[in-house]
Amino acid sequence: MHRFFTPLLRRLYGLFAVLVVVYAAFFFGQYTRWNKERLYRKLLSGDRGQKLSAGFDLAWLGGQEQLLHALRSPSAPVREIAVDSLWSLWFHAAGKEAFRLAHSKYPNFAEGWNRRAILYWQMGQYEESIADCKKVVALNPGHFGAWQGMGLCQLRVGDLEGACQSLRVALKINPRDAGLRRKLQQCEELLRRLSPERFHPVDWV
Repeated sequence: MHRFFTPLLRRLYGLFAVLVVVYAAFFFGQYTRWNKERLYRKLLSGDRGQKLSAGFDLAWLGGQEQLLHALRSPSAPVREIAVDSLWSLWFHAAGKEAFRLAHSKYPNFAEGWNRRAILYWQMGQYEESIADCKKVVALNPGHFGAWQGMGLCQLRVGDLEGACQSLRVALKINPRDAGLRRKLQQCEELLRRLSPERFHPVDWV
């Protein structure tokens, strides 16, 4: 046994242990809030390449909080990267196996429900799409896409009040989406005209 503990081997074992500790510190350090905030600052102020890299890294590391904050940036490129990164984060949220088998419906995989909601929308099955959107936002309240999709489906089935409420939540999360803002304005105007007794102005700006 003594041959396993010669001075040279002891140094090698020690070096290996140090490398393992350094690698573990680097790996787990990437997931710290400090690192995510560092990437968030790079997303806001870096050049185009740094912004893209920061968005990718935040999606990979689960930086949903930082990406949602980035949706409020006055910079259109920052918002676009944040949106793309959020979609990537959400769709990979349940891991690689769930990504490959999204249609097998992992019960706690929010983006799996969202993908089926989109399919129902495309098929004109709006009630079914609304039901799936509700499951998405129950699992992930920050999923502005599901809130927006639910609002559009509610508009299609004549639930103007519900549509306005859903679109307001989506706009609160993603306040610089001009198209979403216009859609909410149109929906509120319809509600005001058709059901004035149910229309309650809300300061959603």
